[in-house]
Amino acid sequence: MMRHRIAALTAATVLLAGGALATATSASATVDPPSGGWDHTWTTTDSAHGGTVYVAEHGDVVSVCDTASDGTAPRVQVWVQSSSGQYNSRYIIEATGGLGSCKTVSASDGGIYDLPENVNIAVSIWLGPSVGHLGSEHTFVNDH
Repeated sequence: MMRHRIAALTAATVLLAGGALATATSASATVDPPSGGWDHTWTTTDSAHGGTVYVAEHGDVVSVCDTASDGTAPRVQVWVQSSSGQYNSRYIIEATGGLGSCKTVSASDGGIYDLPENVNIAVSIWLGPSVGHLGSEHTFVNDH
């Protein structure tokens, strides 16, 4: 009985040390929302193989999490619309640690992660490495 409890505690500790906010019995990966909450949440198109992207406009927080143990890392590409109307790629992030792993960037990281205000932002999420594999695309106006 005691050995079973220690094994359960060890499994939970490994998950927490890996940055996942999931219990040992959960198959989903999430990240704590910023104080204002998530403005947008999108997933890959196949729930059996998965990734989820979370976006908080305030602070330009973008996080991608691996939500399936399928051996494929979810990737997110962020695009910014220019004054000419063309979308230009800003960056790509991926959750590379397997089920429960997440990668988060924000304006506080500076440079390419500080997204301009009051412009259209496009977000693509897919399972890599091939662009478009079970992917989806979304847009929003970065207005707060």
